[in-house]
Amino acid sequence: MHKILIAVVTITLLTAGFSFAVDYHQMHNEMMQKHGGPTTDGRTELTHIPAPMKVMHKAMMRQHLDHVSQITAALAANDLNRAADIAVTNLGWSQERAQECSVFEPVKSGSDYTTLAATMHKKADELADAAKSGYRDKAFQALAELIHNCNECHKKFRH
Repeated sequence: MHKILIAVVTITLLTAGFSFAVDYHQMHNEMMQKHGGPTTDGRTELTHIPAPMKVMHKAMMRQHLDHVSQITAALAANDLNRAADIAVTNLGWSQERAQECSVFEPVKSGSDYTTLAATMHKKADELADAAKSGYRDKAFQALAELIHNCNECHKKFRH
């Protein structure tokens, strides 16, 4: 009886696993078709950056996302001073930030990596100014534009 139970459970689990794999494959194919099929990644690859530096750069991007999350939470709690402080301290534009961003600028002429980065960081300063002035709605609008600027850069560049 015990062996039969083990066999039934094993067959059930194997069948479920196979079923999931088939469903996942079908779902993946349907999603690919919905978005026009498989395409190549046309973004500019930041090939001039050594692998350890790419790891650091990705960590910086994740840290930016953490700061955006903290800003969002502060704005939602109507803590405008905290939102302003996080924005200007962690994401604001400065000479040091300009130097950091320029390191990742592709060698390829005509790249606008630093311009896109500066636009995002300067939007953080606008967000901070709006929040410090008590304009929560303007701060939220600046946050939305900041996130949009992040996406514009990520649409164009990759590691």
